[in-house]
Amino acid sequence: MLPIYLDIVDEAKKIINKNIWYMFELLESNCAALSYEEILSDIFPQYIIETNFEKCVMTVKALHNMVQDNYDRDELPSFFELTLYHTISWWIDVANDIPLDELPRNLCINKQGMDMYDYLNNVNSYFDFMFQDLDFLHLEEMYSLYKKNPKILEEFLHIDIEQYIELMPMDIQEEYNMQMEREKWDMNKRNMTVNISGGQVNIAKDNATINAIQNNGLDGNEFETIIQAIKDNLSGLKKEDGDEILDVLEQVKEEIDKEKPKKSRLQNCLKLIAPMITIANGIPVLATNLQKLHDIIIQCIMNL
Repeated sequence: MLPIYLDIVDEAKKIINKNIWYMFELLESNCAALSYEEILSDIFPQYIIETNFEKCVMTVKALHNMVQDNYDRDELPSFFELTLYHTISWWIDVANDIPLDELPRNLCINKQGMDMYDYLNNVNSYFDFMFQDLDFLHLEEMYSLYKKNPKILEEFLHIDIEQYIELMPMDIQEEYNMQMEREKWDMNKRNMTVNISGGQVNIAKDNATINAIQNNGLDGNEFETIIQAIKDNLSGLKKEDGDEILDVLEQVKEEIDKEKPKKSRLQNCLKLIAPMITIANGIPVLATNLQKLHDIIIQCIMNL
C-alpha cells in the first residue's frame, strides 16, 4: 500500500490505493496496446526515458503492484514519487471522466472529527496527501542552490540532494559525482600520497604500508587486486555492460603502466567509469571496486 499523509482510517486509505491502482491499470494497458516508450513519455522527462528506460518500466510495474499489497510504507523513493505524481496528472488529463471508487462519508471523518468527504473524493486532492513534499518537481532550482551554497539546502531546507540526483540529466549527474570526488580528495589529501615514476604507482595513507603497482602483476598488488575483483563480479551485468567495463579496464591499465601517463586519457577513463558505478549499484562488490579504481585514477591525475 502506498503511504497516504492524512490522519484517516486504514479502510479509507485502501480505497484511495485502489483508485491509484485504476490509474496504473489504465497506464499499463495503454502501454501494452501501443508502446511503453510512447506512453511513458507522458510520465517521464525525455532524458530519463533515453538513459534509464528500464527503470521507468520497472517503477510503473512496481507501483502498480504496491497499491495492491498490505505493507505499511512510510515513504517512497524520489523516482517512485515522480512516477506517481505524473501518473495521477496523466489520469486527470486523459481519463478524468472515468469515475473512481467513492469514499463513503462515514470513512471521511478524520480522527479530529472533520468531515473530509468532498476533499477525499476529489482526485486533484491526491497531489496534496499522496506526497510529503514536491521537491522532485524543482530539480533545477534545487541543484542551482546546491552549487551556490549546499549548506542552505541541507541545514535549512533539510533536503538531501543525493536522493534526487538520479532524476537529473546525465551530465549533471557526472558533474555532481566529480564534485563528490573532489571533496573526498580534499578530505584525504593530507594523509594520502601518490607518486608515479617508471610505470609504478606508490600509494600510502597515514602510516600504512606502501604498495607498489607495477606491470608485473604481483600478488598483493592493490591495483591488480581491484582490477581482478571487478572482472570477477561482472556476471550480474548485461553482456554489453560487462564488455564495456572490460574495455575501460584495459585502457586504464595500459595508461597507468606507462612511464608518463597522459592526464587527458585518464580523465576520459574517469568519464567512462562514473556511469558504470551507477550500473553496478545492485552488485556491491563490483560497485565498491569500481569506486576504488575511480579514486586511484583521480589520485594519479592530481599528481601528474
